[in-house]
Amino acid sequence: MIGLENFGKIVLLSVEDDEFNQELASAIFEEFPNVTVLRAENGKEALEVLKNGKVDIILLDLMMPQMNGFETLKIIKSSDDYSLIPVIIVTSEENEKKRTYKLGANDFVSKPYSPTELKMRVANNIKIKRFTDILSDIQADAYSSNAINNEQLYNLQNALKIADNSQKQLLIKLGDMAHKNGHRDKHSTERLGDYVSLLAKLYGIDKQDIENIFYSMAIYDIGLLRIEKNKLSDSDTVEYKSHTQLGLKVLEGLEDTNLIQMARDITASHHENWDGSGFPNGLKGEDISIYSRITAVVDYFDELTAYRCYDSKILNEDDALEVIKRERGIKLDPKLLDIFVENFDKFLDIKRKWFLAN
Repeated sequence: MIGLENFGKIVLLSVEDDEFNQELASAIFEEFPNVTVLRAENGKEALEVLKNGKVDIILLDLMMPQMNGFETLKIIKSSDDYSLIPVIIVTSEENEKKRTYKLGANDFVSKPYSPTELKMRVANNIKIKRFTDILSDIQADAYSSNAINNEQLYNLQNALKIADNSQKQLLIKLGDMAHKNGHRDKHSTERLGDYVSLLAKLYGIDKQDIENIFYSMAIYDIGLLRIEKNKLSDSDTVEYKSHTQLGLKVLEGLEDTNLIQMARDITASHHENWDGSGFPNGLKGEDISIYSRITAVVDYFDELTAYRCYDSKILNEDDALEVIKRERGIKLDPKLLDIFVENFDKFLDIKRKWFLAN
């Protein structure tokens, strides 16, 4: 499934001085009435086309008269107006790929064009571009004091569909946006993902579930985007505690992939406590899924050792460990906590790696 027909109007700019290749590029996309192929014979013409209207994706040859592809790519990727437009470079030479990658190229395709390959590469890059556009649309409110509105909720759900179906790594970008409402440092998404993956591996979770739990950590707090920031300063408020159910609302309507099923479970239950004193449903012991229990351990450690919106105080590593130990059988699964404590140095290595990266 190529999927180009699912992304509305698409304008592709083909930059190529060979007329046959221009005709071939146009013919390949004739089956998609929503795709318009514009042409430019060199870099100068391409920049004029960009000035005169919206372009969604660029297919760029390198060897052209007047302005070659290298110079054109450099100008495009250094422009505030055009830098986010995906550029697929037409080359099969490894040295050219390396050079253009450093200049910002998004993808590569060889000549003569394989119709299937070209359509797939365009489709994949359009998906990423649409995802980026959606994030840009809702980012301003997410970073301000506002909660996202219903229209933005719809856009956020569409972004999740794109990420889950084709580009799981894009979930990291969504996670960064969600975590900025609740966390105060960079890399919290990756750090939490590494924590939870390590504990899952030590417990004996299978490889596929470890990958899914890693990406679930990107969106487990996504409900925070639906709460105004000034209502997130206290973790005991009704508003803060509502983020689990609001997160489930965001995940509504998504295909029931293994990842989304796990993400729903963790989103709903990562604040449940082993003794039944947690929220939102007061689940107890093994009634809480293993994935949510794993998340609870590492989330609590991260809460104690990294800044959160509701608590600017952080503990040093030794004090945090002592506090966590006291929650054995109360807040946290005893077996999981024992594994965490026995391997505490490994978790500290992850913590230090990501804090050094901040």
